[in-house]
Amino acid sequence: MNIRNYFKELFGDRGGGIEVGLDEYLHKLNGITSDMHGAIRAYLNQDTQEFSHLFGKINEFENQLDTLRRNIEAEIYGKRLLPDTRDDVLELLENLDKIPNRIQSTIREMTLQKIRIPEGLHSSLTELAGRNVQIVQVLIRVINAFLYRPHDVRDGVKELSHHEHEGDVIEQQVLKLIFDDASLELAEKMQLYRFGERVGSICDMAEDLGDHIMIWAIKRLL
Repeated sequence: MNIRNYFKELFGDRGGGIEVGLDEYLHKLNGITSDMHGAIRAYLNQDTQEFSHLFGKINEFENQLDTLRRNIEAEIYGKRLLPDTRDDVLELLENLDKIPNRIQSTIREMTLQKIRIPEGLHSSLTELAGRNVQIVQVLIRVINAFLYRPHDVRDGVKELSHHEHEGDVIEQQVLKLIFDDASLELAEKMQLYRFGERVGSICDMAEDLGDHIMIWAIKRLL
């Protein structure tokens, strides 16, 4: 079943607004994740102008994503849907929205706390932020598979698990480097530990959502 027929089945002939809204949401989600990667690189390179520009874009994306989510939810509530159908889509949106919220709060922390990041952490942190971009792109493909081709969701979820594992390895490397650095005070280590965990949490959130999508896909196939 293709996405248009799926939404027609779920929401009737007027389901197109929800379809378009979700497509735009996923496009902007990819954008905000890429900008997080760019913002972290700019911060590490002490490019304050580029960091400020990307932080502004991240705030704008997050506001747009909130508006899109509310509009989609309003359309869903305005239609007579079976509880399972409505709840699956609403839960998808609720969990998906945690990712841009985490991205915005993480980059905001860099701005407010003026975190000092030793050069020895630069490579691993940049790699971890890049892994976020990859896993969110896979998550978007998994969501589209759920809508287009539910039989393909399982393979996408396996790929999410692979990226989450690789991200976890990089995150553990970052945390080890933090506590092995004798030049850092304990307070600095704890600050960097929290920051590293928050950057790495995007991979965890994507994998968790993939597990939920797997359950919803199985329900559709029964």
